[in-house]
Parts: sequence; C-alpha cells; structure tokens
Amino acid sequence: MLLPEKKERENRFKLALRMGLPIFFLGLLSIFSFINQPAEHITSSFYIGATLILAIMIYFFLYMIYRGFDERITDPITHTFTREYLYKLLKKEIQKEDYSIILISIDNLHTINEVYGIKNGDNVLYSIVKEISTFLSSKGINDFPLGHIKGGDFLIGLSGEKSEYISIIDLMCLKFSTCNLYGIEVQIIASIVDNNFSKNLDYLIDHLFEQQILNKSSKNIFKEDDIIDPNDVQISIIDAIKNSNFKIYSQNVYDKDGNIFLEDLSIKLQIENKIIHQNTFIPVVNRLGLSKEFDLVLLDKVAKMASTNERIYSICVSPTTLREPSFVSHMKNLLGTYISIQNKIVLLISEIDYYNNILRYNQTIQNLRTMGVYIAIDRFGEYHSSFLYFREIEVDMIRFDSRYTKNLSSMRYRDIVKGLHESINDLHSKSWIKMIEDEDTYKVSNEIGIDLLQGRYCDNKNFTGEID
Repeated sequence: MLLPEKKERENRFKLALRMGLPIFFLGLLSIFSFINQPAEHITSSFYIGATLILAIMIYFFLYMIYRGFDERITDPITHTFTREYLYKLLKKEIQKEDYSIILISIDNLHTINEVYGIKNGDNVLYSIVKEISTFLSSKGINDFPLGHIKGGDFLIGLSGEKSEYISIIDLMCLKFSTCNLYGIEVQIIASIVDNNFSKNLDYLIDHLFEQQILNKSSKNIFKEDDIIDPNDVQISIIDAIKNSNFKIYSQNVYDKDGNIFLEDLSIKLQIENKIIHQNTFIPVVNRLGLSKEFDLVLLDKVAKMASTNERIYSICVSPTTLREPSFVSHMKNLLGTYISIQNKIVLLISEIDYYNNILRYNQTIQNLRTMGVYIAIDRFGEYHSSFLYFREIEVDMIRFDSRYTKNLSSMRYRDIVKGLHESINDLHSKSWIKMIEDEDTYKVSNEIGIDLLQGRYCDNKNFTGEID
C-alpha cells in the first residue's frame, strides 16, 4: 500500500473519531440526565432542552460529514496525495537538512487521452504510480510522500541529498523511458533537485520543470549545475528590466561571399561573478509575467544601438509579445524616433505550440515587415510549429535548429537540409545555419548553398565580445 493510501485511511479514522466521540458523549450526557431526573420533576423545559441537544447533535453530525468532503488528502484517480496536501507536507520537509524532490512526468499523457480516451488515461496514471512505487521499493525506498500535482506530473519527496538517488532515478528513467501498459505506450521523464538549491518549494518545483526541458535534449539525464539562489536571479531580472541593465554579446553572421550580413545578439545577466545564459533566465522572466516588459526594454536598447551604425541586429522575441497589438505600436514609435533603424532589426521567433489564430498572427507579422522589420523563424525543424509557420507565414529568414548542423555529416540530414533550403529560397526567404564549428560542416553548408552562415569556424571566436 502506498504511503498516501495509508495516510488517507488514517485521516478517515481520525475524522470518524471527531464525528463520533462528541455525539457519543452528548448522548451519554442526555441519557444520564434523563435517568437521574425524577419523573415528577420532568417538565416541558426538560424536553425542550433535550430536543435542543438532539438538534445540536444532528447539526454537528451533518457538519462533520460536510467537512469530511473537504478533508480528503488523496487524489481519487491516482490514490496519491493531492497537490494541496503534498505541498503542505513538503514545505515542512524541505526545511530539514538534506531533502530531495523528484518530478516524474508521463510525457505523452495528452496523446494517450486523445487516442485511447480519458478513462484509459486515468488507468495509466494509477498503474504508472504502482509501477514506480514497486521499482523504488525494490531499491529499498519505502513510505515516501508521493503526490499528483497536475496532468501526468507527480512529485516524490525523499530524505537525503540528490546524489544518493541520481543513479536509482537514472535506472528508473531507462526502465520506464518507454513502457507498455494495457497495450498503451507510456513515455516517462524525470528530474531531481535537493534543498541545497533552495528552501523555497516553488523555486524547487520550477527548477524541476526547467530541468526536464533540458533533459529531453541531453544524453546525460542528470548533471550537476552551479547552484544559484533563484531569489537572486529574480532580483537581477527585475533590476535589469527596470534599469535596462543587460549584457549583450554578438556573433557575426556571414553571407555566401564571406561578408558580414548581420550580428546575432545574445543576452546574459551577471549575478555576482557568474554569467547567466538566456536559456536559464528566460523561463524565470516568463514565470514572473515580465516577458513583454523584457522584450520591449531589449528592443529599445537594440534600436538605439542600430541607430548609431549601419549594422543589422537579430534578437529573439517571445511570440506572445510579438502578437500583442501594443508591440506593433511600440515598434512603430521606435521607427519614428530612430528613422535609420528601418531594415536593420531581425526578430527571431520560435515556440513549441502552434498558434491557431494564424490569420491574425500573419497579419501582425506582415505589418511589421511592411514597416521595415525583418522576421525570421528560429529553431526550424525542432518544433512542429516551425514547419506549420513556414507553410502559413511569409518571413524573411529561416534559421535551422542546431541539431541539423551537428548532423550534416549524415547524408540523410544533408539531403533534408538541401531540400528545405531549396523550398526556403523558392518562397523568397534566406536559409540560415548556426553553430558551424569545423571545416567539413562549413564546406557542406556551402555546397548546399545556405544563404547565411554562423559559427566559430566562420569567425575566429564564438562571440566578438561584449558590446554593451
């Protein structure tokens, strides 16, 4: 039996005692009073008092039943702790010394629900909990807090540092990376963190989800990171947005003739002596609800830079920000303030999920292009949405995901890139490959005819240096 099931049974027993004992003692008191009351002394007031006591007993009984519905501590589908109870429990545990939290997710639950139905999806949720519990029990890990927080995501709390459990969780991920339940393929991913990272549960959970995203594209499931206080990251982000205090680095992007076509900008934060990469702090920006403010501040900074020279700059912008009507208005104001920046800014966009209102999205993009802003699709080939946008939206440039660059030695990847490059050119856009690290990749890119080339081999060093 799972610990949550044991706790639920214990909680129900306590609830039954709270309901029964007061009624039992009130009943005894009423009976005792009635027995010890001489018959000649029994008056109407006594009956009125007895009736009131009975009414209070019935009301209390019904009230406790009503309260009982609110006091369930386990999820009825998975038989694990509810999110509310689990969070309450973990907040106490992480204040202790050496405590680890594991996030386990069914990565394809949405597909399972759509293809096999919600009922089968519920069966998978409960079955995978039992499978994971059995596996951990076989490794000597028993009676651990386990809760369902949303969808296919579960949290497990374990005493000790994460180094004690990494090998076990690694084995579990390999065992359950793809398993079959009721003829349904189930894909499991996991991440782990301990309270050395933070004593704040919200920070720990956010970090676990960020790690899962990174782990999907990494061969090393769990890797040690420099520990940076999440609160320091938040403070630095808020300060950077407020004071426009970012470190901006650039890397040259070359055309076929070896001339510098544009400068690709990357944004970093400095916290004490550590430089924080954009991939690390952008999720924090999004959680703080500051993605729009961040993009606008960055755009102002880049527009001012572009107004002082003849360079073209590319920056990544959140698609949700770009779709905001206020963003187009802000861009128009910048073009009015800095007339010289027309055709000198490239906005790189990429997102995992496809935006369904494609007509409105396309209209926004074409308005920006008409004003003199270049639009480029980034991470082409990594997300399904990038192909869909390529099909639906006219843009100026298409930058391939680095996965294609790394595999250009493979004839299969080479043929794919070649075919896509021809399609990109047929649609009057420029193809763009980044992370060209060696001569072979450079030669293949040239043979294919890629329009824009970027990487250390094309430049003497990866970044030309901090420019602000």
